[in-house]
Amino acid sequence: MNRKPETINHKPVATALICNIQRFSIHDGPGIRTTVFFKGCNLRCLWCQNPEAMKFENELVFSEERCILCGECQSACPNGAIIINDHPHINRESCKGQFACALVCPSKALEPAARQYSVTELVTELLKDIDYYGPEGGVTLSGGEPMLKTGFLTELLPVLKEKKIHVVVETCGYFDWEKAEPLLKMVDLVLFDIKAVTSELHRSLTGKDNTLIKNNLGNIIRTGIPRQIRMPVVPGMNDSDEELEAVALFLKDAGESSVHLLPYHRMWESKLKKLHDTIKPLGIASLGEEALTKKAEIFGRKGFEVIF
Repeated sequence: MNRKPETINHKPVATALICNIQRFSIHDGPGIRTTVFFKGCNLRCLWCQNPEAMKFENELVFSEERCILCGECQSACPNGAIIINDHPHINRESCKGQFACALVCPSKALEPAARQYSVTELVTELLKDIDYYGPEGGVTLSGGEPMLKTGFLTELLPVLKEKKIHVVVETCGYFDWEKAEPLLKMVDLVLFDIKAVTSELHRSLTGKDNTLIKNNLGNIIRTGIPRQIRMPVVPGMNDSDEELEAVALFLKDAGESSVHLLPYHRMWESKLKKLHDTIKPLGIASLGEEALTKKAEIFGRKGFEVIF
C-alpha cells in the first residue's frame, strides 16, 4: 500500500535585505560594535549617508573603476542592459534587477546593493564578533530604517538578548508605534535622529511630514526607553539659528536634556554614481569645529549637554 507523504508544516522564517554588516564600528553606540544596515526607508533625506539603503527593493551597484571590460556581464544579461564601450554603463530602463551580470562579474564591478539574510544567517555572522564586544559593545541595527523590519526583529531580538548582546537601534522615527513598541522595549539604547522640527522644512529636506516622528519620540520618552537624541547638522539645510532654536525648544519641552550633533560629511556622494537614483550631490563642505561649536552653543544656552 502506498503511503501518503507526510505533510510538514514549517514555521515561516523572516528574512531581510541587508546592505552591509560593518564590523568594529565605534560611532554607532558605545564600545566596539557590529552595525547592520537594513535596506529600505520612507524618508528621502537630501544628504542621506547611505543612499544604497533607501529603496526597499534590491538594486544593481556598478563600480566603474573595477570594470576590466571583459564583457562577461553583457553576455549574461538577458535584457541587453549592459553597454560596453569606453564608458561602460547600464541602461537602467532595460535592467530588470535579475543580477545575472553580477553572478559572472570576475572583478565585482557589478554587485547587488544588498543580500537576503535569514535570522539564523545574520546571527551566525554577528556571533563571529562577540569576543570583541566587551562590557559596552554589541550590535547596532541601522539602515535604512530598521524599525520597518518588525517581523524580522521579532525573531532576531530575542536571540540577541539570549546571548546577552547589547543592542542599539538607530532610527529616523518614521515607523508604526504599535508594531515597534514591544521591540524597542527589548533594546538597550535608541539613537533617535531629528532632521528638523519645522514641518515645512522637514518635508522639503526628507519628503515626509514629521508629525509621526514627533509622536514616536514622545512615545519613546513617555515609555522610558533609553535613548540619545541626535541631529545631523547640514550646512545651509537645517543649521539656521532659528531652526536649531526650534529643535532645542521642542526637545526641552519634551523633557530631554542631551543632544548629539552629527557633523555633515560628503563621503556619501561617492556612492551616487554607482546607483540609479535621482539624488544629486549637494556640493557643500562640512562644518569646521569652530562653526559646529557655535551651533552647539545654541543648545548649551538652553541647558543641554551637547555631544559632538
